Amino acid sequence: MTYCQRCGRDVCQPCAFKPVNDNKRVVVVASDEELSRRSHFQRLATATRALGISRREIPNWIADTIYGFRGRITWPDGKPFEIDDEDIDAAFNDDGSFRWLSTFMYFAEYDPRQAPQRRIIARLRLIDLAFRISNPVRAGFIAK
Repeated sequence: MTYCQRCGRDVCQPCAFKPVNDNKRVVVVASDEELSRRSHFQRLATATRALGISRREIPNWIADTIYGFRGRITWPDGKPFEIDDEDIDAAFNDDGSFRWLSTFMYFAEYDPRQAPQRRIIARLRLIDLAFRISNPVRAGFIAK
């Protein structure tokens, strides 16, 4: 039986979950201000750790989620968000070990002492976007 992710009951009409590849769905990427908040950073780290996948598989999950999405992705001002094949690797500085993700997931348990630095905003945006596409309910909690 299928349950609604919002209300926990059998899937009902008002709460029916939209499929990920809905061509009419529009996803808005997070703004720099949103991604720079410590609370957003920590919730994103917690959600990433809860995926239960290795740090080397997280970029694959991001790529599969974003490139497989058939809806529209826009900036907060409505302009289309363009992402190329190399953007994920470039955001992580072409580091094949993705050690930064291990450090990032560390903040799921410990409070960050400062706001995220500007140089990692692109990484955070891609992780956040993957959550906004794959699980809008969880993404709403992250952005709260």
